[in-house]
Amino acid sequence: MKIEIVVNRRIERLYEEYMTLIDSLKGKTKDERFELYESMTKRLYPHAEKVVDLEDQLNENRKDYQRKFKEWFFVICKSSFSNGRFGETCFELYKKEIVKKSKKDKCSSKIYAHKVILALGLMGLLEGVKDNYSHSRDGAHGYNYKVDMFKWVELMKGVSRGSVALPLDIEIDWAGYEDWFGERQFETIKSMTVEPKVYKQAKTYLEKFDDFFFTSTLKADEKKHFTDKWFAARAVCAIAEHDTYHMLRHSDDSEDNDEEKLIHNAGRYYTCLTNMHSEIRKELCIDGEQVVEVDISAAQPTMLGLLLRERYPNVKSAWLEHCEKGDFYEWIGRISIGRGITKDERQVIKTLVMRLLYTAIKPTEKQDETPFWWYLKTYLKEKDASKRVHLEDGGLFKSFDFIIMSYLKAEEPALYKLVYDARTNLKTVKRKKPTAAGRTTKKRNNLSIMMTEMEVKYIKACLKAIAPDVQHFYTIHDCVGCKASDAAKVKQAMLVVGKEMFGATLNVKLESSSGETIMDDFKFVPEEVVMKKKGWQQEKKAA
Repeated sequence: MKIEIVVNRRIERLYEEYMTLIDSLKGKTKDERFELYESMTKRLYPHAEKVVDLEDQLNENRKDYQRKFKEWFFVICKSSFSNGRFGETCFELYKKEIVKKSKKDKCSSKIYAHKVILALGLMGLLEGVKDNYSHSRDGAHGYNYKVDMFKWVELMKGVSRGSVALPLDIEIDWAGYEDWFGERQFETIKSMTVEPKVYKQAKTYLEKFDDFFFTSTLKADEKKHFTDKWFAARAVCAIAEHDTYHMLRHSDDSEDNDEEKLIHNAGRYYTCLTNMHSEIRKELCIDGEQVVEVDISAAQPTMLGLLLRERYPNVKSAWLEHCEKGDFYEWIGRISIGRGITKDERQVIKTLVMRLLYTAIKPTEKQDETPFWWYLKTYLKEKDASKRVHLEDGGLFKSFDFIIMSYLKAEEPALYKLVYDARTNLKTVKRKKPTAAGRTTKKRNNLSIMMTEMEVKYIKACLKAIAPDVQHFYTIHDCVGCKASDAAKVKQAMLVVGKEMFGATLNVKLESSSGETIMDDFKFVPEEVVMKKKGWQQEKKAA
């Protein structure tokens, strides 16, 4: 089918460099060429069983192969070298997208994506495979690569960032990732400014506690308490200093996360804003204008209610009614403790609802003698983090789980079946890293993925509805952040799309800064941690 893809002029420059590579390959013997192919294949595909080559690109009688290669070259480079996703060159991602869009288990076009990455390596743009990262080890694909920034800068000297429309004849219905989704978020974050008081706090925090100290010195329980604040401080400084690299890296790029990059998780888009506390985000400005966030009240439970309506159109659900009304967690609170709930209780119940829906264990079948309200009261009073975790994993959740699942079983059997089946018919998935015991797989409740995919589809539809009126936005799951002057447009679009897509009146709300002092996220680290750092610095100096 004929499609039109808007190509950045920098990508055209890459193709010119590729043609120079082809000319140089033609001047070599076949043995010399295959020596190059083999060497680059080992660097880019360490577990490959076959050598990837460009021989079909040198044969004048294979114009069709060269046309297909050119199409995929533009598609891949347009995504990999766009501002919002710079350097995201991974064949596995393209292969999955090709298979999904073509609705085929096997697709011959994937070999061109494979060859494009080889060509980029031979052009000197890819240094090799990123450390400790691969999607799979069972074939010649699945790796994420480091980009040689010096080579990129050298190639792009004097090249504008303008774009040009280029018609391509691609056999499958795919023109690459939706770059507008990432590119416009990149432009939004780049245009942000930070309140001086927040920047000063964040800068001071980073100067006191560097990343090496956090990753090499603190114990696991200490990291849990302090790394979130450290990543938030780094993101604030990156935005204030226009540090593009750290602007876009996902907040949770600790050693426990293989993907220290912009990633797609069921379609979600991650940036440095994702895990930043909402009170800090509200101190940011877009084009000098206050940031406002528009989101759905009880988004994941709402999506579950909509899925229920889709599967059982004639079933009336109080669950969905309270989601649309906007008092879902208060309703759950009345079911679980028989009264209205406080703000702190609401937050705990929200966490427990998510756990109830997405845990990979069977519903609790027997309640202990201690009532849920006692567990909740004890949990909120407990200051010791380890004891809170013990409570949450034990009586607090089990008691809540029994009450809510028992209610659904009696009052909403269709919804109970949906949740019960998801919690018992688990899907086996590969772990990113083997456990200490060597386990490479785990069981997963797939309901969270289904809900997230619905949410992402809805949010992307909303963003398309507001374009081109709203030029700057960022997304955090079900939330769309924008300038205050654009908030009404975004809210209206979310309501209209909800009605068109689901036939529901979603509870969409605006959240802006309260004008109060921000939470003390960058407070001083406890004395025992300070002393640990001093000891670490002395050891480092002595070494």
